[in-house]
Amino acid sequence: MAAPIQRCACRIILRSRLSRVQSDARTLSTSGIAGNKPETAPTEEKGSEDVPLVIPRKKKWDKLAVLRALSTTVKRDPTSVDYNFFDDPYLIPRTTMQYKWFSLAKESGQKAAEFFINKNPQFFQQDFAEPSIEAFLPKTTSFLIEEPCEEALQERMSRKALKAATEMYFQILDGGGTVSQDTTDDLLDLLCFHGSRDPGQETNSLSPEEQEEEPPRRKGNAKGRMRRANEPVVRQWREGDDADRLFNSLAEPSARNYCSLIKGLVKYEAADQAFRTYNDMQQKGLRADVSTYNALIYSVNIVRERYEERWDLIQQLLNQMRLEKIRPNLQTFNSTLRSLRYCGMTGRKSCLDVLREMVHLGIEPSMASYSHILSIFNPSNSPPSQILYQIMDEMEGKEFTIQDQDDGRFFVDAMHACLRLNDVELAYRLHKLQETGENWKLLGDSYAQSVYYGKFLNLICQMEGGEEMWKWYKNLVPSVYYPNVPAILNILRSLEVNNMHHKVTDLWEDIRSLQHFNKQELVEGILEFMAREKQTPEMQLLFMPVVQNIKDNIEFYYKAPAPARRATLSWSSASLSNLLILFLRAGELKKASEMLPLFKEHTKTPRAEAMEEYLAVCVEAKDKDKAKAGLSVAVHCGLPKIVEYAENLKSAMTEMGQSEIDVILKEELIVGAEEMKTTQ
Repeated sequence: MAAPIQRCACRIILRSRLSRVQSDARTLSTSGIAGNKPETAPTEEKGSEDVPLVIPRKKKWDKLAVLRALSTTVKRDPTSVDYNFFDDPYLIPRTTMQYKWFSLAKESGQKAAEFFINKNPQFFQQDFAEPSIEAFLPKTTSFLIEEPCEEALQERMSRKALKAATEMYFQILDGGGTVSQDTTDDLLDLLCFHGSRDPGQETNSLSPEEQEEEPPRRKGNAKGRMRRANEPVVRQWREGDDADRLFNSLAEPSARNYCSLIKGLVKYEAADQAFRTYNDMQQKGLRADVSTYNALIYSVNIVRERYEERWDLIQQLLNQMRLEKIRPNLQTFNSTLRSLRYCGMTGRKSCLDVLREMVHLGIEPSMASYSHILSIFNPSNSPPSQILYQIMDEMEGKEFTIQDQDDGRFFVDAMHACLRLNDVELAYRLHKLQETGENWKLLGDSYAQSVYYGKFLNLICQMEGGEEMWKWYKNLVPSVYYPNVPAILNILRSLEVNNMHHKVTDLWEDIRSLQHFNKQELVEGILEFMAREKQTPEMQLLFMPVVQNIKDNIEFYYKAPAPARRATLSWSSASLSNLLILFLRAGELKKASEMLPLFKEHTKTPRAEAMEEYLAVCVEAKDKDKAKAGLSVAVHCGLPKIVEYAENLKSAMTEMGQSEIDVILKEELIVGAEEMKTTQ
């Protein structure tokens, strides 16, 4: 079933492209050169057949054309961080979260300054701006007009003081006055848009009084998805708020009043009440506008649970628009496609009808449209779809602008589809589209960018060679991407598969810069990467700075007092064994022997191959004392090959007799017995 549906969707997309090409050809045939309307010379007779074409000798350029041309000559510097950060080591982000914090730092400072200015306006009365900019002046709580009148109401509305405006509105009515219909409509628009709260308070934390009145929150939001942990919580609509009071006080609410209230209810997650209001509006014979229908279609997933019921409700709304001769726009189709994302197979079947209607009306899809189509035909619980290839054929080489609030989702969804398909060439095409013109602005916030580049680099690590992977790594880090621990482990696996162990020193420097040096999983992964196979002597010496730095970091954690411990590192059997092996292969027998007491101290068991390699090096160096220390650790930890180790030492080192080996065994047995008694 899915394959015929996808083929039909592809035909619709291709038909849309063909119709647009034909339309462009017709436009070109009736337009002037370079898109300018031709200027015709004045003629004396109306019946003149030959109309000369006059080419304008001067082109009017946009005021920003020169700046745009210059900006195209400046490319991103892959060795530096984003331009909006200060060039200071302490102010350069190291992680995705720091990228977000530092990006908002400047705006946060402006908000803080604005807070203090508005809190103490008497200290900031002098205006230095010429000409004066009213938006930058301190916001005062006093108004020029205090008498209850429409001019006072308009003054409060112009300052966006909605609470004061609502109080003035009811004072006028209580005093027997009247307010014009236009002013009433404007006030209701403001209240519905801002949720009956003054601007800047829509996402603030609730006061204790409001928390008692706030209704229980649904698990999902009005967008039909779960909220992320770092996503701001939007206040819900509360019945009896100023917007409800004003609407209920109207004797004959107009269609504009109903539309404003419905859109406000949808915005603040009161979809059920929005549909009740819409039904009242229909019963009174009033017509909603296209933006109101878009909001209702957008919230269908909240008021209906079953897939078929959701699609039936969408069809009812679209049929009502057709009866009222309301032409749908791009947001109408995007809202419909977005709702179909959560309708399973019903959405896949119905999506074709929506695409046909979109092509019939000649509406050009936005990036949100393609994102919804991709999600409809490529759900996470089914095999990957091939529809992204047709979507890329349609979008490749184009420049897009923001037209929908979901436009920023396309690149992340498409890169996820590339990863599921394991097609790195398709990912390159997508990345090239992202770099076309100013399409990079549609990548989304810092979290979306991190997900996009993370999946892109992960796919390259899986499918490309080591040199190509490293080229992309240096191109993306740290200018646009800050890899997390799983991403770095993927890079390590790629380096190991392609035998590029010499890059570990550069990678470790980046790990330290990104402040991942204290992640236990990553540290053990680096040590395992260096110790898994024996390298050339030169390569083993190249590992030493990294090995020594890791050892120092772990020791620092154990030596530092508890309040000062910033790391989460600890000695493990794997890390101790790998350090032992790496020191031995670098010819550092002394440093390797210093690792042996740590096995006893932290009750860790060395790997058998590590102990065998240590004893072999001791035999080669004919170091009797270090060999005895190694055998002692093996006996203490209860390694299964103790007798074999003892026989090898006895045959290889004539200086160590059977008596010395027996003494070591006896001492360790006594110590073990005493430890068991202490434990009991």
